[in-house]
Amino acid sequence: MNYLMVDLYKDFQCSADACPNTCCAGWRIIVDEDAYQKMVDHQKELGTPAADWIEKEEDGLYTVKLAGEQRCPMLTEKNLCRVVLNLGPDYQCITCMEYPRILRTFGSVLEGSLSMSCPEVIARLMDKTGVQFDLVSDDNPGKPFEHMTLYRFAGAVRSGMVDIIQHTADIFLVTRLFAAYDILCRAVEFYEKKEMDASFLQAQLDQYLREEVLYSLDGYLQKGIDGRDQYRFVKDILPVIDGESGRWRQLILLTIEYFERAGVERYEKDMERFKEHLAVYKTFYINYWIYRIFQDVMEIPEYGKSKERFIYSTAQFCLIQSIAFVVFARNGFLDREDYIFIISSVSRMMEHNTTVRKDLVAKLNEFHALSPAGLLMMIIA
Repeated sequence: MNYLMVDLYKDFQCSADACPNTCCAGWRIIVDEDAYQKMVDHQKELGTPAADWIEKEEDGLYTVKLAGEQRCPMLTEKNLCRVVLNLGPDYQCITCMEYPRILRTFGSVLEGSLSMSCPEVIARLMDKTGVQFDLVSDDNPGKPFEHMTLYRFAGAVRSGMVDIIQHTADIFLVTRLFAAYDILCRAVEFYEKKEMDASFLQAQLDQYLREEVLYSLDGYLQKGIDGRDQYRFVKDILPVIDGESGRWRQLILLTIEYFERAGVERYEKDMERFKEHLAVYKTFYINYWIYRIFQDVMEIPEYGKSKERFIYSTAQFCLIQSIAFVVFARNGFLDREDYIFIISSVSRMMEHNTTVRKDLVAKLNEFHALSPAGLLMMIIA
């Protein structure tokens, strides 16, 4: 068996009560049957009957009954877990034990990454000078996988996309993402023609890894980005995002209000200053997009959907940047902790809310944004 892991996976540790956006509030928490039975067996130690905070839903799954502000009833005022405090970490449900780790199996390959809905993951990516991957093997043969040829092809394409993002850091992000997406689109064409030989793409990849080619492309692309169109696009897609209460809801409302009232001229002036400020996050954006590409462009066996997944990730980035931009426009600066909160909140909403995903994809289709031109419209950096 081969194990391909992002380097943060092995050493990740929850920041617990120091977390600015706890994962123990605001979303559905599924409890496996073994964990539920443990809660029943240890009700006295917890001081709460299991039936008071865990329910069995119509689909047969056990879920946590969220309390005020959508918090798990086992979450203390200091944002610590009563299950861990009273019983120990081994008594957690699988959901809480594994999050934010993401594991995917492709036959004899197990891939591991981390969700950016977790603030600690984002904080570590902001502090890293680069992302590495660990590959180890053992004698376990793994299960047969009928799509292994596609996996190897898609893996080679993904590596090429990562190279474009990682090794051309002096080129504007919009240009690197456009080039990476172009490689993906060409790969999907080969896949649809059943010509899954990554060597066919190598010449195009080699071209994009030459800085003079990317600089030339950058000049062309910059002419195609219209601030007025981008302003209208963001204004139209913002209503799909969701926030029930608290700080997150307030940020959404402030962002929508700005785009309703500011007008294009103010937007373009504020955006110019915002982009200058973002220079401090140059390395973080490389790390962010390596993570996104690693997680999002391996739709197997329906590899054709990888293009939509990449555009969806770009729309997610657009919403992150739009909300962060409004915070900057209002305050004159963007605090690191505010930025981490925004990224984790948007990631949580878009990775785990099927309604938001459906509505956003519908909007993207409405604007014909599932395309290279649509990608350009969404990159605010």
